[in-house]
Amino acid sequence: MLDKPAIRSFVATAHKRSLAPKHTLLHAGDQPDALYLMLEGSVSVTLADGDGREMVLTYLGPGEFFGESCLFADARHPNMIVRTRGPTLLAEMGRRALHSFIDSHPDFLIELAGQLGQRLQCVNQRLAQLTFLDVTGRLAQTLLDLGRKPDALPHPSGVIVRISRTELARHIGCSREMAGRALKKLRHDGLVEDYGRGILIFGGPEALARRAA
Repeated sequence: MLDKPAIRSFVATAHKRSLAPKHTLLHAGDQPDALYLMLEGSVSVTLADGDGREMVLTYLGPGEFFGESCLFADARHPNMIVRTRGPTLLAEMGRRALHSFIDSHPDFLIELAGQLGQRLQCVNQRLAQLTFLDVTGRLAQTLLDLGRKPDALPHPSGVIVRISRTELARHIGCSREMAGRALKKLRHDGLVEDYGRGILIFGGPEALARRAA
């Protein structure tokens, strides 16, 4: 993604920002005034309710955009939070500069629209998981997806996903205790194992595919 001409032009023109872990870029209710492109690191996109409960929609990594609603007047995200997971480098372009950039680089919109279409497919898949899978199935699917991310760590026995139990619960829409019981089932089946601050998926993410179905 980052090597495409339109994206390279965006990166060359945009302002670069380096952020520390757990920095909140967008708070619930914010009106985005810039488009962001991830260059290094990862951010979580989370939905929050008035009681402080959160559900992780997705993680975004290098080559992925967020803040695209800045293209539309008065667009707000009443429940959405975007937060860095670790040291992060991104390219940022404000609304006015973005409109000028698009005028001179119309092919950029094609790249942006393509990525947004893929993200909509992911949202539909998440909705299906929440509707049709039990907690253990949702956990298996989440680990399957995270194991395919670029920041998953290779291991002789499979792949390591760095994620806390609290974050897992936010991914699959349940309590921390329910997530712990589901993880125990996957351990009992020999599919995963605790590994420091993460989870080792034996045989890589594909080993979880059957349990996630």
